[in-house]
Formats: sequence, structure tokens, C-alpha cells
Amino acid sequence: MRKLIGAMAVCAGLALTGGAQAATLGVMPLRMLDTSGEDAARGAAHAGRMEAMAGALEHDLGARYSGTVLLQAGEVDAACETGDAQCLLDLAAAAGADEALFLVVVKTSELIMRMYAQLVEVPGGTVLRRRELNFRGDTDESWQRAGRFLAKNLQAE
Repeated sequence: MRKLIGAMAVCAGLALTGGAQAATLGVMPLRMLDTSGEDAARGAAHAGRMEAMAGALEHDLGARYSGTVLLQAGEVDAACETGDAQCLLDLAAAAGADEALFLVVVKTSELIMRMYAQLVEVPGGTVLRRRELNFRGDTDESWQRAGRFLAKNLQAE
């Protein structure tokens, strides 16, 4: 009987929150490694795409969490100059995040891009989920598709 009451309470809680976790997601700034040796003047375009993808992921994953926070690249760079993992987790915690999403995009060529994503529990640093995906093309549209695919994939669990 206690298990049934507990299960009903969980279901009622999910219904009230729309399935959202009682956690806040911190979306860390995307990082990019361009090993293609191609047009070096694309830095501004990449910065815009990374910012847009982070914002879209914050929005798209928002339904899964009780709140989201988008950490800005300048703030993170100033606070964690060396990119130390503990510093990044501390910064996410200070922003109120219970989980943090870390993303790195590696550009191999104009055609081949790879994204690595890790969802990390902020207090302990435990990796909750890892995803690796390839996407084709270095265009606004290809980045948007990759972001939507990643959001759907992370929401499916």
C-alpha cells in the first residue's frame, strides 16, 4: 500500500510539473576546436552559431527542468581561465545549477563536424549522460539541426 501511495505521489508531482525534474540545468558555453585549417575568418560566424545553439538548448531542455541558466562565455573565461573542471562546476553551482551541460564541437573539415556533450551532476561531478554526434556542413542550418537532435536525444531519457 505504501508503494502505491508513493507511486501516486510521484505521478501527481510529474503531472503538476509537466514531467520536469526538480533541478536546474546550467548550459555552459560551447567550445570549438577547428582542426580543418580552412577559412580562419569564420570565427565570428562560429561564435554566433555556438551562442545560438546554447540558447536553443537552454530553451529546448527547459521543459525537462524546473529552471535553466545559460552561463556566458566571458563570465566563464574570466572565472576559470584554465578551464579546470572543478572551477567550472563551482561556477555552475554558484549560478544555481544542479546539472551542467558541457558541449565541444570539433570541426574536421567544411563537411565534417563532431559534437561531444556531457551532462554532469554539479555537486559531485558525476557524468549523468554522454552523447557524441556527427553533423554535416558548417552552416547555420546544420548547427540548428544538430542542436535540435541533441535536445530531443537528451529529453528522451
